[in-house]
Amino acid sequence: MKIFISADMEGVAGVVHWDQVDPGKPDYELGRRLMLGEVNAAVAGACEGGARSVVVNDAHCLMRNLPPEGLDRRARLVSGGLKALSMVEGLQEGGFAAALFVGYHGRAGSPGVLAHTYSSATVHELRLNGLPAGEVTVNAAAAGALGVPVALVAGDAEAVAEARALLGDGVETVAVKEARSRYSALALHPDEAREAIREAAARAVRRAPGLRP
Repeated sequence: MKIFISADMEGVAGVVHWDQVDPGKPDYELGRRLMLGEVNAAVAGACEGGARSVVVNDAHCLMRNLPPEGLDRRARLVSGGLKALSMVEGLQEGGFAAALFVGYHGRAGSPGVLAHTYSSATVHELRLNGLPAGEVTVNAAAAGALGVPVALVAGDAEAVAEARALLGDGVETVAVKEARSRYSALALHPDEAREAIREAAARAVRRAPGLRP
């Protein structure tokens, strides 16, 4: 079974400020480590659930945040920017049973931590079929257009709420933090978040054959 993982950073447990997600800022290396930990947990869970091939797309900012040597060796990495399908680049190669979204965050206008849709500087709101849509919705639609269901969304509580509203009971979700303001949150310990993601990813992959795009 072939599994795709789209990895963002703002929705990772412990991340609450732009300084943790912007390259060159004081706490960026911390953000990278926290992101890597959750991605590796998703890879491990996917493999436990039956995945034989895993592709990870680095989907945050300049899209070269994940250190290749730190990534679980069972995964292949799509890294770098200016990708045709952006956050779900790689899905077009086909054959994927499911997509897993890790580190996702609330849409622009939501009360989530660092909430935005693609660009906090230029996008006030994005609508799809007349309804406000965040990156969860846009990327799930792109995956669906390619015949791939989304089996897991892990991130902040706003991202999880968007996933459940869009995808229903079929999607596994893990809320690793809950906003207290745009720049503060109540979060799981990173180890607890990773364990929850690993377990949910395993369940998601086992359920993947019964999901619809």
